[in-house]
Amino acid sequence: MSSSTMFKLFLLSAVLSFYLSSGQKVNPLPCKGVTQDATVSEVDIMPCPKFPCQFKRGTNVSVAITFTLNAGATTASSATTVVHGIIGGVSVPYPTAYTDACKTTGIHCPLAPGVKNVYKAQLFVKPEYPTVNLYAKWELQDQTKADIFCFEIPAVIV
Repeated sequence: MSSSTMFKLFLLSAVLSFYLSSGQKVNPLPCKGVTQDATVSEVDIMPCPKFPCQFKRGTNVSVAITFTLNAGATTASSATTVVHGIIGGVSVPYPTAYTDACKTTGIHCPLAPGVKNVYKAQLFVKPEYPTVNLYAKWELQDQTKADIFCFEIPAVIV
């Protein structure tokens, strides 16, 4: 095999590897019984090419959420990230470094109706976590603890 053919094969495999490991825009499940003050237009999770997302222990999971506060919603002077793992119907809090979302996720508070926002965060999947199926519940709450957005993602820790 010529060196140019080998290079082309290497380049093709590198591109395919990047594509297969990149995040995908997903359609999360809405939280049941929750009124939301925003419309989420896009959720991108890396790595998650399909549901259930496979979160590998010892790695980071990145999330980018594009949302717009609905017309008529109260301006959010602050925003707090709340994450839970729902395992067998039991909600388990997941502490994050993004609690004060206004300072840590790239959104700018106060959040006003009609303004597009892009929220970005990363979570570390600890090596000691057990292999388990779960739903990752992701909420952004305003100063009154009302949900700006809330959704769930089916996932498995591997």
